[in-house]
Amino acid sequence: MKILTSTISVLLLFSIGFSSCKKDKKVQLQNPINGNWEEIGLDGLKRSVNFTKNNTFFLTIAYNDGGSSQFIGTYQIKGNELTATSTETLEQKPGKPVERTSTNFTLYEKATFSIVGDTLKLNYISYPADAPVNTTVKFRRLTTIDEGGLTR
Repeated sequence: MKILTSTISVLLLFSIGFSSCKKDKKVQLQNPINGNWEEIGLDGLKRSVNFTKNNTFFLTIAYNDGGSSQFIGTYQIKGNELTATSTETLEQKPGKPVERTSTNFTLYEKATFSIVGDTLKLNYISYPADAPVNTTVKFRRLTTIDEGGLTR
C-alpha cells in the first residue's frame, strides 16, 4: 500500500509539473477595422478605405470627372483610437499619368472609432476653414465574393 501511495504521489507531482510548464498560447486579437469600407451618404464622391492586416491602409477618393486620389500609409489602433499616417499620395487626373508624391501627415486627427454591425464610425478633428471641427464619417463594410464563397 505504501508503494502504491508513493507511486501515485510521484505521478501526480510529475503531471502537475508538466502541466505548469506548458507555454501559454498568445491570443491573437482580431483587428476589427481590417477590410474594405465604403463611405455612406456622400454626394458627388465615392470614398473607400481598405485597412489591411499588416497595418497599412489605402484611402481612395473617386471624383465625378473621372479623376481619383489615393492616400497610402500605415495605421495603428489602441483601444478605440485610430492613428493613420499617409506616406504616399497618388493623383490621377483624367487623361493624365498618375502623379506619385511622398507625404507624411496624419489622415484623421485625434480619431476614435466604433463598429456596430457592418458600420464603421470615425470621429476626428478636421479643419475646413482653418478652425478645428469635430467631424464624423460613417463607412459600410464591403463584402466581397470570391470563388471560395463570401469573405469580409
